[in-house]
Amino acid sequence: MLRRWLIISRKLAERISSNSIKMRIAIDLTATPKNKTGIGRYMLGLLKGLQEVDKENEYYLFAQDDDLDGFGIYAPNFHMIPVKSSIMRKTYVRILWEQVVFPWRVRKVKADVLHCPNYTMPYLLKLISSKTKVATVFHDMTYFIHPEYLVGWKCKMFQWYIKRSARRADKIITISENSKTDIPNFCKPRNKDIAVTYMGVKEDFFNSVPADTELLNKYGINKKYIIYVGTLEPRKNVPGLLRGYANMSEEIRNEYKLVIVGKKGWYYDEIFDTANSDPRLKENVVFTGFVEDEDMMRLMRSSSAVAYLSFYEGFGIPVIEGMASGVPTVTTSLSSLSEVAGDCCFLCDPASDTDIAKALQKAVSGSKALENGEVEAINNRDKALERAKYFSWQNCAKATINAYNSMN
Repeated sequence: MLRRWLIISRKLAERISSNSIKMRIAIDLTATPKNKTGIGRYMLGLLKGLQEVDKENEYYLFAQDDDLDGFGIYAPNFHMIPVKSSIMRKTYVRILWEQVVFPWRVRKVKADVLHCPNYTMPYLLKLISSKTKVATVFHDMTYFIHPEYLVGWKCKMFQWYIKRSARRADKIITISENSKTDIPNFCKPRNKDIAVTYMGVKEDFFNSVPADTELLNKYGINKKYIIYVGTLEPRKNVPGLLRGYANMSEEIRNEYKLVIVGKKGWYYDEIFDTANSDPRLKENVVFTGFVEDEDMMRLMRSSSAVAYLSFYEGFGIPVIEGMASGVPTVTTSLSSLSEVAGDCCFLCDPASDTDIAKALQKAVSGSKALENGEVEAINNRDKALERAKYFSWQNCAKATINAYNSMN
């Protein structure tokens, strides 16, 4: 499936370069926080890829004025349009701005396409600028499949947004075949031809420098470790990871810490309650909080295993980052995660503490085999590295441009 998608992407790129009509494309970045995780990292990667592969179309990027330098824009055909951050950091004001003011700003730049990266879109736009096509990104269907993991009011709001956007958007973009299958089960897309644009991995992960003693000391890491990277929220199943780690042998826990990297999201109390209530965990778990990419890449490179055990994901970038770092990676057999991992990761049932412990044990054993230069372990690492290379932001950008072109 992945190889077929890559072949199609290459053919589409050739068609784009020779036959595409120059477009004016607006992208809404106003909901992206300064500390970019999740959708923020998606936009950073996509914008990097678009700048590398598209020298023809003109891009107009609406972003908060205190973060104009935070998106890595350098290409002359990409134009930043500032929006006042002093009002946009307030959620209700930003929503009002998106629905009432933003449509007129988009019309002013005479956009042929508006790309909305986070389920929503300005519904007034279709009334005042019928020529502007709208592509909106539905990353996954968490709001319908696992509402129990989300803040109640926010979940209801996004369920409403998703249903309404699906009926009005000219194109829905999603990030995996699994999400493409899920979407029509919960809404009625106006355009049933949903575009899949696999996310990419930052190239720096392939060549990152291992963490030195100074960096490890900075985060309180004094022995080998298993690492998790992601927001602390219920869907990510961090309590399950903690319990799985606790179920490993005392000998392994004495040799390997568990390092949890990520900022607090919502409903995170269970995570800290689990870590503090189990004596097997108290001295062996490190919470770093949010870590900048440069440090995070080095910490991942130096880890003995990467664990990302989410119950549901539209894609799961940390899985690819773990493979790109050359580290044995553990993930789950659910949603898109097995689609992304292929046969290059250790898969487990995220609801089973015992199964998690077994998968972590296999990953740690794989790490030791790598240290010992065992041929099978080296071959497995190289296969994972090759798979990770399939997921590039350039390919994501090409597929996204094709989605834009398909609306014109």
